Amino acid sequence: MSMESEIKTRFGGFWNSLILFVVIVICLRFSSLELAAESLAERVHCAIHLFLGCVAAGVLLGILRIFLAFSNQTYTRAPASANFVSGLKYGIVGGGLLILIVGVLQLNNFLGVFQPIINGLLAKLTSIFA
Repeated sequence: MSMESEIKTRFGGFWNSLILFVVIVICLRFSSLELAAESLAERVHCAIHLFLGCVAAGVLLGILRIFLAFSNQTYTRAPASANFVSGLKYGIVGGGLLILIVGVLQLNNFLGVFQPIINGLLAKLTSIFA
């Protein structure tokens, strides 16, 4: 498959589009709470930088997946485009997950009405290990 068809396959569809939308919303929420005193342009600029950081992490993970695929046998190895695009997808989702974790831990009311539930779970989790 070509790179274009791999991207359509990995990022197309309802659920994959929903995952990208959630990552964008997480970036917007983080920047709007972190830069609450700044203008709207600064908050959107920060959100774009966060999302582009997720894309950059995806590109690095995609390149890493291509290099790691060379150790497999030829008949079990996926094409380079498939490895790169799946690495890109996992990198974007991983970057969004890291932003979500940092937002939950550092910003007050990051998840809105769900924040008390998460705080209770984190308190129980830390009491188990402390």
